[in-house]
Amino acid sequence: MKLNIILLVLIPILFSCSPTSIILNRTRLISFYFDKKISNMNKGDSKDINHQRNIIKTKVEYAFGILMERGDRLVDDDYSKGMIYYKKANKLFLEAKQSSLNILLDKYPNFNKWIKKDLTINFNVNDTYDLYWLAASMAGAIQSSKGSNPYELINIPTIGKLLETAIFLDPTWESGSLFSAMMSYSAIRPDLSGQAMKDTVDYYFKKSLEISDSLDASVFVSYAELIHKPRQEKNDFEDKLKHAINVDLNKNKKIKLNNLISINRARWLMSNTENYFLE
Repeated sequence: MKLNIILLVLIPILFSCSPTSIILNRTRLISFYFDKKISNMNKGDSKDINHQRNIIKTKVEYAFGILMERGDRLVDDDYSKGMIYYKKANKLFLEAKQSSLNILLDKYPNFNKWIKKDLTINFNVNDTYDLYWLAASMAGAIQSSKGSNPYELINIPTIGKLLETAIFLDPTWESGSLFSAMMSYSAIRPDLSGQAMKDTVDYYFKKSLEISDSLDASVFVSYAELIHKPRQEKNDFEDKLKHAINVDLNKNKKIKLNNLISINRARWLMSNTENYFLE
């Protein structure tokens, strides 16, 4: 049985309304399949760019969707256990980042200079994939480090440059994934705060909904966490999570797995609402 089929069988079980301890035990089984999958993929042709792209995508999705999620659920009650999953995720993000850089450097030898704004590169629409996954792996490396590696923070402006370039090349790529990524990026930009940050996130939120036809649950979850939670807007927070939970999984099957992961997170956040708000 292929991994994606196994996951589609396991994920709905994982995302049932079970206690966190049961969910975490079930994710160990999914982790086993991801670890096995990545191990097998690493034995493949290292010169095949598409094969390397698949490894990068698998590592980042596993790190974000399973390992970081487990870490988030554990860290408040057991910091040491939570950090185990963050560290494993961080390792995968850093590997994915280096592989993504290598692909772009092979195609554009001056890519690092472009990052530093020293020159112009004429990218094409086919580069959107590589630019996005490099940005995602950089963002993951920052998030999973939990402040233990301040050096990664210097990549924040680069993440924005990568995503903005990808949007210029193909704004509707992957059902609005670029705009939803820009929501998270805008929330961590050091030059944005307060109303200016909210207005920027609002812009990308609306673009994400427009392109995805409001079928991407992660957009609602991200807005709830990025805006409503820190602003102590409890009712709005819960409304966004309800929108996420009620997304029709069958209307866009390309993002069904990602939606299942987002719906699971929305349910977990909803169950912990009282921990996030003072009133």
